[in-house]
Amino acid sequence: MKYVRLTLRHPTELRNPMRTFIMEHDAMERAELLNWNLSHADRDYVLFRIVGDREAYRDAVEEQPMILAYDLTPLSDTSFYAYIAHEKRDVDDEFRTAFAGTSILVIPPIIYTSDGAMRMELVGKGEDMNAVMDGMDADIDVVVEQIGEYDSPRMRLWSELTERQREALETAVEVGYYDVPRESGVEDVAEKLGCAASTASTHLRNAESRIVPELVYST
Repeated sequence: MKYVRLTLRHPTELRNPMRTFIMEHDAMERAELLNWNLSHADRDYVLFRIVGDREAYRDAVEEQPMILAYDLTPLSDTSFYAYIAHEKRDVDDEFRTAFAGTSILVIPPIIYTSDGAMRMELVGKGEDMNAVMDGMDADIDVVVEQIGEYDSPRMRLWSELTERQREALETAVEVGYYDVPRESGVEDVAEKLGCAASTASTHLRNAESRIVPELVYST
């Protein structure tokens, strides 16, 4: 079973307005599409986990005529669930046609980041992977980040980290922070990330606290 991790960037005219809001508002970090029901003729039902300011998101939702109903459930001071019913958009249906008639499955979550990226993971037959990517709108910038055989525990853990946590871990590996003996310290990680050493340390600790227990208890 083939696995592909993609990063996509849609042109402005194809972008959902709430995705633009995530990109442009300083208090929003990312949205994770956890599940969806696309079976209705006139509307889609979607469930997001949002990292950012709930009240700011509520204000934006209220201003969008395409959103028919919503329910926001807090998770923490900085995150919440968003259950939304919105009108179908032609551009979304056109994007989905690339998957029609193929063996390809999308692995939740689909992650929308504040820098405009859409990150998604696919599994299925290799020939269908090529068909899906060839079938996407030519205006969508598609980058293949990883390809290979599917390894669900590893991929799931990685997708559950925040964008900044993944960047911190990648940088730490790059500079030799995890080498034995250690080649560099947290200050070197911070310098590459462009942040304070205490901030880099926090990102690394939070990422490690998420990954290590899962690895221990799943083996």
